[in-house]
Amino acid sequence: MISIAVTGGIGSGKSTVTDYLQEKGFTVIDADKMAREITSAGGKAMPYILKNFGPDYINPDGSLNRAAMRDLVFKRPAYKEILEAGTTAVVIEDIEQIRREKAASGEKALFFDIPLLFEAHQENNYDQVWVVTADRDIRAERIMKRDGIDPSIIDLIMDTQTEEDHKISKADVVIYNNGTIEALKNTVDELLADNVLI
Repeated sequence: MISIAVTGGIGSGKSTVTDYLQEKGFTVIDADKMAREITSAGGKAMPYILKNFGPDYINPDGSLNRAAMRDLVFKRPAYKEILEAGTTAVVIEDIEQIRREKAASGEKALFFDIPLLFEAHQENNYDQVWVVTADRDIRAERIMKRDGIDPSIIDLIMDTQTEEDHKISKADVVIYNNGTIEALKNTVDELLADNVLI
């Protein structure tokens, strides 16, 4: 079984790629979704968060107070490392368990949607890394249309993510997504054919 990590900065079109892979019948493991699950009420990471950040960062229902945590890590980046130390390790452990199960079941390929792949230094744990990228102004325009976020906030988010040039230099495959969704899907089809997956 081949394991392929798909990553890309905000607004790159990464989610369009992984959604399309799922439409084609492939299993895509969503690392962000897993992270949300472990920080929900009763989630595996919540004892760590309580111990390291205190009750101010936990909602009354026992889930992570995402707004408070987001504000903290943007203002004080050192806390981002503490947060990731307790959440990323749990997600990685769960990913490895899924990988073993899928390999045993005979699946040909398993895709992983991991936005912060390089930030978590996990790029060497996969057979291939696909980086979805687009010009910065195109990405910003997409985010504004999709989420209505203020441009200054978009710049702040982009600046906290790994530089595009670094991602591209580390990628096995670079998917340039400056065009239409149809063009993007055609590129994915070509990559699947190259890997003898369709």
